[in-house]
Amino acid sequence: MSELRPPQQSIMPGIRPVVPAVPAGPPKIAPIPNQAVKAHDPNTDPISLVDEGKAGGAAAPPSKIKAISGSGGMHTHAAYKRPPDVTGHGAVRVRSFHGRLSEEGMAFLDDKVNEWLDSHPEIEIKFATTTIGQFEGKIRELALIINVWY
Repeated sequence: MSELRPPQQSIMPGIRPVVPAVPAGPPKIAPIPNQAVKAHDPNTDPISLVDEGKAGGAAAPPSKIKAISGSGGMHTHAAYKRPPDVTGHGAVRVRSFHGRLSEEGMAFLDDKVNEWLDSHPEIEIKFATTTIGQFEGKIRELALIINVWY
């Protein structure tokens, strides 16, 4: 709060510093001016979901929203030089899948792994590993990571 201090001596004798007066009570606020309300304001009408002018058969323009990842995720099909080894002797390549740790996430992983195996009948799986880790993004969440070695 405020302290009581002895009066300060001015640098120049005979001149005292000016101390502003503190107003008593809270500051005064000007009242809000009253505005007349119009009987009908078109800006307050409800918004319709369909523009009535275009609903008579005109086709909607194509969406400009594009998906970053397609059905295959970030993997692309590449023409590798080494063919998959179907003799049962060691792994040549790996494919990784990941999904959330939930029932829906497990179903998603099952579908993705099965779709991938159905689309690649020449592949013989040598072994698979699983890991639980945290994926960083907008939301940090635990994920199951499956590595399928073939």
